[in-house]
Amino acid sequence: MSKTFYLLILLIINSNAWNLRIIPLSADDWLIIQTFFLLVGFLWYGRSKDFYWFSKKLKYWWIWVLGVLLSMLPAYYNYGQTISQSILTYRQCIFLVQIPFLFKIAPTKEEIVNAIMIFFGFVWIIYFIQRYNPLIVNIDEEQIEKLFLNGEMPMVAGWLYILIAMFYYLGKIKEHFNMKLLLIILSFFIFALLEQNRSALFSIAFIISWTILKVEKRKILVILTFIVLALGITYYTSDIWINLFEETAGQVDDLEYNRNKAYRYYLFDASPNIWCYIFGNGFLSAHVTRHMQDMMRVGVYDSDVGFIGYWNEFGILPIIVFMLILVPAAIGKRNSHFIRCFAIQILICSVTISYWGGGNLLYIGLFYYLYHIDLEKCGENTQIESEDLIVT
Repeated sequence: MSKTFYLLILLIINSNAWNLRIIPLSADDWLIIQTFFLLVGFLWYGRSKDFYWFSKKLKYWWIWVLGVLLSMLPAYYNYGQTISQSILTYRQCIFLVQIPFLFKIAPTKEEIVNAIMIFFGFVWIIYFIQRYNPLIVNIDEEQIEKLFLNGEMPMVAGWLYILIAMFYYLGKIKEHFNMKLLLIILSFFIFALLEQNRSALFSIAFIISWTILKVEKRKILVILTFIVLALGITYYTSDIWINLFEETAGQVDDLEYNRNKAYRYYLFDASPNIWCYIFGNGFLSAHVTRHMQDMMRVGVYDSDVGFIGYWNEFGILPIIVFMLILVPAAIGKRNSHFIRCFAIQILICSVTISYWGGGNLLYIGLFYYLYHIDLEKCGENTQIESEDLIVT
């Protein structure tokens, strides 16, 4: 079994097979399946001689894991959630092992992108089937009706992973512009537009525009081509853009909007003492503590506020890890344009989206892995260039 095929199956499992109703499995069932499949990959492909659990590449991962484990203590002392209850509640944190497992399996950047491109084909198929038969996915009929009233469709599970391939091709087009690459990139953008996820959509619109402006060769032709295509897409999707902007403008000033309430709560009221600001409040179970039940009742969710919500749960250590990796990757020059785009998108969206819990951990895991192998590749290229200069 090729690594591309293995990664494709991993993406499908991670997306819970798009929540198709014909596969009646619960989230915990998929958790078990993915854990088993990761172990299979670790044992089957794990012949990398460069892999060490305490290698330099994994030092930030260990700090992240330590932060998650320490957060169980405030959950116990402040909310009465026992360690055994926390172990059960934290069960999706098992996905953290995806990061060292990726280093052990050691896929190439191209193998990852190839798997995502095949996955993208399936995502388009699911989107069109879902559009004409929404009940194909395991979602409540009342929720589907509510989405239809707002002119929306249920999101295709796992669509976020296609952005990784888009960033890869943005890196390619920056090096050498051609229409084929531009059309591939626009196909990703069109799908993101159809999904109507505002945070992701606005961030990738910025990243695509920024990349096009950085293309050196035939810059005028590139910019004009991009403007024509962008205007065409905007014209035919103007209703979507208008609805997104109106919805955003209305929610920014609405003090009762759930996300605004969540910001106020998690910034000023969530942590009862200084230790909770440092180590977090823990990942609390709605079945164990009334605290989570009360928050859910008033529509306050930590997943709505990105980094702030994760900080509330697991403390400052994981946030420090993210900043030490994401900020240098986004603004530094040691990484390729591909990784810079990836880091910028995560940073922009981290204000409103939580990429660090549950299934989304694979998205962050792929960034962590690709960031490190990209550093190695860029370092090798720099060394070769230096040697060439010395010889010259």
